[in-house]
Amino acid sequence: MADVHAEFDREIARSQALNQEERWDDALAVVAALVERYPEEPRAHFAYAGVLDFQGREAEAVAPYRRAQELGLSGDDLPRFYVQLGSTLRNVGEAWEAVHLLEEGRQVFPEHAAIRVFHALALASAECGNEAAVELLDLILANAAAIDLDGYERALRQYTDVLRAGLE
Repeated sequence: MADVHAEFDREIARSQALNQEERWDDALAVVAALVERYPEEPRAHFAYAGVLDFQGREAEAVAPYRRAQELGLSGDDLPRFYVQLGSTLRNVGEAWEAVHLLEEGRQVFPEHAAIRVFHALALASAECGNEAAVELLDLILANAAAIDLDGYERALRQYTDVLRAGLE
């Protein structure tokens, strides 16, 4: 069984490398073969969607992302699923669906920075600029120790509170 997982992981890495080399058809062939060989494996569908997404074929990526979700995608791939499908939905004009999906991701992974950033982007696309700003400011302030805010933390907290109050 470990050999199967290792081979599977090698094929996913190979598809990603081929994508990086802009060998689009080859990358797609690798993940399509994984889906064919492992039709009930959520990671195969997730990898397939990711290749399509990377190639700018977001509309085609939605269905395999959804299939990965239906099959029970889990583990380290799950936060990436929220980011990738959320971003894809936003890119294909489904901003509110992206907002809702990324809100779900935030509930499951409340401290995941990428989910929070893509949630803010989805909010901005859904014309919720103040909510997007609050999301990003909250993230920045939560990480203030790692970011040089030059002593403006208190002011940023106050501005964030004012924006948040306007949302209520």
